[in-house]
Amino acid sequence: MRAEPVGAAPRATTGRLPSVYAIAAFPPLFWAGNFLIARLMRDAVPPVQLSFWRWALALLILIPFCWRPIAENWPRIRANLPFLALLGAIGVTAFNCFVYAALHHTTIVNAALVNSLLPVVTFLLAYLLLKERLTARQLAGIAVSLCGALLVICRGEPTQLLAFTPNRGDVLVFVGMSCWALYTVLVRRRPAGLPPMAFLGTTVFFGVLFHLPVVAWEHAAIGGFRPTAAGLAALGYLAAFPSILAYVCWNRSVAALGPGKTGMFMHLLPPCSALLGFFILGESIAWFHAASFGIIIIGIWLVTAAPAMPAAARGNRSP
Repeated sequence: MRAEPVGAAPRATTGRLPSVYAIAAFPPLFWAGNFLIARLMRDAVPPVQLSFWRWALALLILIPFCWRPIAENWPRIRANLPFLALLGAIGVTAFNCFVYAALHHTTIVNAALVNSLLPVVTFLLAYLLLKERLTARQLAGIAVSLCGALLVICRGEPTQLLAFTPNRGDVLVFVGMSCWALYTVLVRRRPAGLPPMAFLGTTVFFGVLFHLPVVAWEHAAIGGFRPTAAGLAALGYLAAFPSILAYVCWNRSVAALGPGKTGMFMHLLPPCSALLGFFILGESIAWFHAASFGIIIIGIWLVTAAPAMPAAARGNRSP
């Protein structure tokens, strides 16, 4: 498997970058709903079982769409089974179990605050694993975008950040977020020629499989849960949006933009959470929500905008 430079987009996608940026903005919106539902259901469904049933249902939804691509590409999949199993373990099992467990011990605000470090960790891992270097402009963009995320988290009062004291849940969020950063970097090494649905179906299968021993341990330790109409509706949302659609959009964005640039879009998670709070919970929108969104967009633009090509290079470029 061969890795492409993290900051470079494949030539086939360069003409469609605006649409790729739009696609990259969907996962934070879906995951904002994921955080909200997981926090609301923390007393109704144990965390590992919530993650397991979410992904088991997602796998059932995926089967009609991915079984044929998997069958047609089985030799390529079989040759890369250890790598695909690793992605399923860190990107599906570990990430979700850690985050759901964390939301039993911390608030959504704290979780969003810790998750704001994702672009930094992603760029660090991209440097260590793929030797991708950051430019001064990218560093500035990360700092600007992080400030925008922190603005909405502290609700326009930076002094509130001084009262932040990490707890057990925050540590679990950081571990889960680090697993997702590693997944984001490794996705760039996806086997060449493997269709997206075959890739997603295989990694989700391994993710569900790796849940089983942890589910057995959790069930023995604290028991199961009783299904309710609200719980089943929540699982339906979790299976369709934060699982299938978010992962499809994220993987496509990583393929086009690279892991570092795609990771920047996670700074949209806090304002997306505020947006869902406005539409679903009737919460108010304040000045810092709009300011945060604008600042984050500026930071993302600084990181993702292609540097100007020198005139000499433009003149020597082949038509």
